[in-house]
Amino acid sequence: MLEKYLMEKYGYNEPIFINELSVPEMSTNTMRQAIKRLADSGFLKRYDTGIYYIPKQSKLLGTSYLDPYTVILRKYVKDDTETYGYLTGVSFANQLGLTSQMPAVIEIVTNKESTKGRTLTIGGQNVRVKRSLIPITEKNASVLQFLDTVSQAEKYSELDEQEIITRMKAYMKKCCFTKEQLADVVTVLTGNTAKKLIEWGMIYDFAS
Repeated sequence: MLEKYLMEKYGYNEPIFINELSVPEMSTNTMRQAIKRLADSGFLKRYDTGIYYIPKQSKLLGTSYLDPYTVILRKYVKDDTETYGYLTGVSFANQLGLTSQMPAVIEIVTNKESTKGRTLTIGGQNVRVKRSLIPITEKNASVLQFLDTVSQAEKYSELDEQEIITRMKAYMKKCCFTKEQLADVVTVLTGNTAKKLIEWGMIYDFAS
């Protein structure tokens, strides 16, 4: 029963978080015992504490492995139906082309964390997670992420100020941020970030 359920719900090479798993008509204790049996049999592979996946066998490559980045995003950022976090710090600055640095620690703001910040390790990758001041949703995640980067841009970037502004304005245009999105998160907008939005001319790039 559990084997079929996991295959239908997750399929191959998708992280399965035991503390989030709920199987119809199966108690938590029974489910955990069944997970152990499936791991012992080789159907499941343990990735890290409380994290398993269904490995796909390949004649060429053998047993498949999970990418730590994929596991981290699934746990703290989004799944197939919901967005509950976003990347910040050097990780996102690198994606925007503001820096060539590769983060030693992946920074994430997420609904899945209750502390002001802590560092943990998943699959050998260090991750810094902290709670969001307001609930993160699919609608506001990208604008909250953008505002975080505005506030820290000079800290992470090797570019001059004008190039930072140019790249961030290009990103705004790509995302089509609106005044409504900004208004929805204004309660967490710091004075420093608001000042930058005005001085850098970005406040006028939020579409009506």
